[in-house]
Amino acid sequence: YIRPADDGVVATPTSVSSGIIGEYGKQWYQRRVRGVVNKAHDIYHRKGTFGDRPGNGVGWIHIPGKLQWVASGHGLIVGVNKNHDIYYRTVDPRHPVGTKWVHVPGKLMQIDVHGNTVMGVNKHHHIYKAPLAKA
Repeated sequence: YIRPADDGVVATPTSVSSGIIGEYGKQWYQRRVRGVVNKAHDIYHRKGTFGDRPGNGVGWIHIPGKLQWVASGHGLIVGVNKNHDIYYRTVDPRHPVGTKWVHVPGKLMQIDVHGNTVMGVNKHHHIYKAPLAKA
């Protein structure tokens, strides 16, 4: 169940992510939704949700860049843009939206992260998965 945000920011989400690092993506929310991407491919994080805090958070933080798909995992945001380029950014309690996007070689149209694995689908609908590199 997704409902409009109560802070006057209304848009139709195209990608919504939920994870323990907070809400990322579009300008709508649901309990435990962490991020969203809107039709303009703008990326947002729901303020006050980092670390899977209870509640819906308050307000949105715009994350620089443009993505068509976003996903969040433990200490990581991953996404792909309209050209199917792959990006990630690390996050932590001091930097809940991270500091920069890092380009990853390859092309995917959708991406997700679960545990220590990143999974994605390319334009030919082939599925790929890879373990996260140890820091």
